[in-house]
Amino acid sequence: MFEDCRTPHDIAHLLRHRYGLPVQLLAGRPMIVTGSILGAVVMPPELGRKILGTLDRSYTAPVIADPGERTWTFLVAPPSPATTVEVAVRRYLAGHQVTVTPGGRQVLLPTTDSPLGWHWAGEPAPGVLRMPPRSAVIGAVHQVTGVRAPAQ
Repeated sequence: MFEDCRTPHDIAHLLRHRYGLPVQLLAGRPMIVTGSILGAVVMPPELGRKILGTLDRSYTAPVIADPGERTWTFLVAPPSPATTVEVAVRRYLAGHQVTVTPGGRQVLLPTTDSPLGWHWAGEPAPGVLRMPPRSAVIGAVHQVTGVRAPAQ
């Protein structure tokens, strides 16, 4: 996918136009900022693979893997109106090494197809960006771990 990209600007342009991501460049790295347009949920890749298998197929969940695949970051649609995740839910998620990224945080985007760099673990479909709701990803964590979801 990135074979024709020669500069960070090329990568940012590709990500903006292929997927509709609100890409910014920071020190030559393409990234997005969480907030009112999109959010992020970070988890271990083993759990992430299971979550991908349980999410509704009406959207392709964009998932970013870091170099070495230590974490997967699911890009999600933020709740509307904006709400915080309850303390009990955050504690439960933390017990499974899952973090809901707060607004205003930077998320690095893929720059390569190689697992040695930031890459897609779940590539979004081209066109209008369709992300799973944050609540769907949190609910899938509860489903996969076998515990009924507390109120979000």
